[in-house]
Amino acid sequence: MSIAIQQTRSSLLVCAATARAEMRRTLAYTIEVVRWPLFPLLYYVSLYFTYEAAGRDSVGATTPAAFLLVGIFGMTLWSSAIWSGGYAVESERSAGTINSLFLSPASRGAVVLGYSLGAITVFVVPTMVVATGLALALGVDFEIADPLAVGVAFCALLLAALAMSYLLAGAFVLTRRANMFANFIQSPIYLLSGMVVPVDDLPRVLQWFAYIFPISAGMDALRGVLLTGATLDEISGSVMRLVLISVVLMVAGQYLLERVEHAARNAGTLDFE
Repeated sequence: MSIAIQQTRSSLLVCAATARAEMRRTLAYTIEVVRWPLFPLLYYVSLYFTYEAAGRDSVGATTPAAFLLVGIFGMTLWSSAIWSGGYAVESERSAGTINSLFLSPASRGAVVLGYSLGAITVFVVPTMVVATGLALALGVDFEIADPLAVGVAFCALLLAALAMSYLLAGAFVLTRRANMFANFIQSPIYLLSGMVVPVDDLPRVLQWFAYIFPISAGMDALRGVLLTGATLDEISGSVMRLVLISVVLMVAGQYLLERVEHAARNAGTLDFE
């Protein structure tokens, strides 16, 4: 077995083990089990009535109910990534296990992605159940012409969430104020991603920021295949843009993780206190 294959197998095993640990850790707290199914429901209702109060009967070529339904799904995917994969190294630091992480031969990237995948597995399934119930209650009509396009759009959006979490894993530690940084960027990301407001409705300067933000392309693709019957060819431009930006974010994330180790070596400690 070649070294490359052995390293890949080892990384996959680390990723799977980390994902399982993150799932067990999350499900151990009742508040987490209750909070995550309620979060999309309450947020959706508040946004839905906001559009109702504003007198909007169409949003982004569809109804507010349908537009927000897909947006809430994307929001849950993003939130689970930012508060798990993005916090992976910070969580290890807080738990006092960062020494073991950096001194072990385990891939740092596999650990970060494991955190993200574990949280996404736990949080996205309840969100899909809630979203299905909302769709039935509000009479949302889905128009799916290409099931393969739905799968590609979902995987592309998942890739964007994982890429962002990978980038933030190192950034959070280097700021020394991970919680403040996460809260600072969360609302702007909701806005620029097209989760709650169509990107076309934003001022021109903000549209440029949204264009380079990968999740906005993923949201466009997912809404297209679910709500307007878009085919794989029709979303290919958005998917390619999303993949390219996600690769750039992954490379930047790898650089930041290396900076974390470099800073630790210069400081003579791995505790970052």
